[in-house]
Amino acid sequence: MPITSPNLDDLRFDAIVEGLRRRIPVYTPEWTDHNESDPGITLIQLFAHLAEQVGYRLNRVPEKTHVALLELLGARLLPAHAATTSLALLLSDPTTSVGYPLARGARVKASSGDPPPTFETDREIDVFPAQPVALLITKNRYLWNLRLIDASSGSADNPPDSEFESPTPHSEWLDVVWDGKDPKLKDMPIEPVSLDSSDATSKRYLWIGLNFNDERGAGFRGVRVTLTIQLDDDEQPSQVTVECCKPAAVAGEPYTDVEWLSYYEPSGGMKRVPGRIDDSTEQLGRSGTITFEVPEDIGPIPADDFADLADEVIPESADICKAVAEAISASIVPDPDSDPELPTYEPDLVGFQTALTKAISSATSPVAEPTDAIPHPLDPALRETRGWLRIDLPEDTKRPRIRMVTFNAVTATHATTISNELLGTSDGTAGQTYALANGNVLAGTLAVEIQEESDATLPLVAWSEGDLDAAGPFDRVFDLDPEAGKITFGDGRNGRIPPLVPKAGRIVARAYRHGGGTSGIVPTADITALETPANGVSEVVNFTSATGGRDAEDLEAAKLRVRKELSTRHRAVTTSDFEWIAGQTPTVEVARVHIVPLRSPLPADANVTEVTTPCGEAVPNVPAGLASFRAHGAVAVVVVPQEEGPEPTPTPSFLRAVCEHLDAHRLVTTEVCVVPPQYARLCNFDIRVRAQAGYTRAELQDILLETLSTYLHVLSGGEDGAGYPFGSQLHSAQIAAQIMRAEGVQRLESVEADFVRTKSDVERRQGKLVLCMNAEGETDRIDLEPEETVSLDTSTFRVSTVI
Repeated sequence: MPITSPNLDDLRFDAIVEGLRRRIPVYTPEWTDHNESDPGITLIQLFAHLAEQVGYRLNRVPEKTHVALLELLGARLLPAHAATTSLALLLSDPTTSVGYPLARGARVKASSGDPPPTFETDREIDVFPAQPVALLITKNRYLWNLRLIDASSGSADNPPDSEFESPTPHSEWLDVVWDGKDPKLKDMPIEPVSLDSSDATSKRYLWIGLNFNDERGAGFRGVRVTLTIQLDDDEQPSQVTVECCKPAAVAGEPYTDVEWLSYYEPSGGMKRVPGRIDDSTEQLGRSGTITFEVPEDIGPIPADDFADLADEVIPESADICKAVAEAISASIVPDPDSDPELPTYEPDLVGFQTALTKAISSATSPVAEPTDAIPHPLDPALRETRGWLRIDLPEDTKRPRIRMVTFNAVTATHATTISNELLGTSDGTAGQTYALANGNVLAGTLAVEIQEESDATLPLVAWSEGDLDAAGPFDRVFDLDPEAGKITFGDGRNGRIPPLVPKAGRIVARAYRHGGGTSGIVPTADITALETPANGVSEVVNFTSATGGRDAEDLEAAKLRVRKELSTRHRAVTTSDFEWIAGQTPTVEVARVHIVPLRSPLPADANVTEVTTPCGEAVPNVPAGLASFRAHGAVAVVVVPQEEGPEPTPTPSFLRAVCEHLDAHRLVTTEVCVVPPQYARLCNFDIRVRAQAGYTRAELQDILLETLSTYLHVLSGGEDGAGYPFGSQLHSAQIAAQIMRAEGVQRLESVEADFVRTKSDVERRQGKLVLCMNAEGETDRIDLEPEETVSLDTSTFRVSTVI
């Protein structure tokens, strides 16, 4: 039996007035006028109003008890969560800049919002005087000699068969994917450059051209730097599954040598970057960083080293004298009547003339067709780049789209730092409480110091945030309510009491950060204003969207959270546990969670049948979704982000964030996989209806489009409005029912729609959904898979009316 809150008094205004009106003949029979205009009736109504208010206040007692219970359990409202993003600091001229540390707390501002939110950098950053200016991919390993295969043996590819105009950004040997100008570096987050091309699989070498200050003490050469690479796939929808249960790294495990990162040294050609190289990109398989020490001898490729793809061919000059001598020799023949031992010679004038003509013609004709040299296709302006790094890309992998490449990247948070705020003076009593000027304090940022001596020259003593219940009587700890910004000190038994010091005892908040909320959620490339001056930095841009911002918790949300926390005890065991904990991932906005037990993702080498979609967009021919067989001990967590559009799809970074959060709560025997939802896409909707009087076809088009797009949406659809259910059945009768309920529809004549499914191992991946099946390929229902829901392609939606 469910626990229900008691209704202590159910009296309402109408019931009280009617009850008193019925008692009038019993107690005052002489009162005969019971109309609303009678003064006595007015007094009865006034009494009923006051009585209803008393009943309302009485029924508030259970809620007061509920709140008191929350206080007894130590429950507090959660503070606002601050959105975070990644920034790139862009230099005005890296060749003249000098490296320096930029202190934590540099402020930047977004361009959207009312007012625009302000962000602060989270850590001190070393600003390196270096910046990428070009990205190239080549077929062979040597940029300056594109045909060279092996420098030690001198082996080379065959020269090109035909000439081409040089310089050119695209050829069989070289693709300039970014020339440093189009787009500009600050625009690259919204105009990513692709490493893909028509023959991208043969171009396995990525070259990063750098401009930097090459002075020894400028802060780049010989310095350990971090190159940040942001791929576009981490922000755009991608059908990728991520497993949480990766084995942890073993402490002290030796790192693997990185052989694929090289640099150009002017006197020695390409060399491997020496020393330890820490790579979190998995050789450009994901967004991350590459940390290495810049070689002292890194430098430009000399202009004279850029070899032509093919040499110039020039015909040999004609030797007329030699031709005449050969003709004379050929025309003098021995006399057949002379002594063979002493022959005599006679000239053959006719033969001489013929031989001379042939010899001169042969000598004056070219021995080869003249051809021009085919120069190196790289633009001479890019050849002046001051240094080159080469990354060997893996074979047979998808070439990524790059959103940012920079040495000067730092994370930033939607927060404000407050320093040296005076909270008050200790009075020596137990349980002292002080309030910060701002609430929503970010975790771990508050530093409190107290003046414990009367000598003002002595430094203040630092106190730390901690659990008063576990503290001893001499522990300098305090308790913080981050949402309210309230500090509570101990009582002498649990936590030390701030001492009473005559004319002293100041309590100071040395520093803390506060802020957060949904106002900090801004898109990529929206943060462009640098408010804190920084030497050499001309621009700033966020190359990832600012996510994770949440408003402070209210009382109703706290009641639900505490109930869930008490039931789950921070361990994910049941499906409701997984659903609740995944939805509480702090760094991303999870709009919906669906749990599929005993299922794991399809293997990477699963056989997939290609589908020719009728919806105008190709379905990726890659394994997607969950396997149909049971996987004991596995739990698949389908997450849907809070996004616009008919098919909200989490990015790999989104999936990884949920993975990391669930990994801290799962049982050690449980294999957890976080996957994106699969969609049965409905397109080419063709609906024929009879309209009610006064409704045009255009009006019905808008009404039905709004009705069906809402009903079939993963976040707002279904009968309860909580999202169209996963793993259910979509029947054409459901669509017909929604159409008939819509405003302006008198009768439904017919409805049909094409469908195509992204899941790769199901029967009937495409077909036509109709009311009545009459032909092959038609069906009146779609049985969805456990991780599958539906979506509507609004661009192909069409409504026609009949009379």
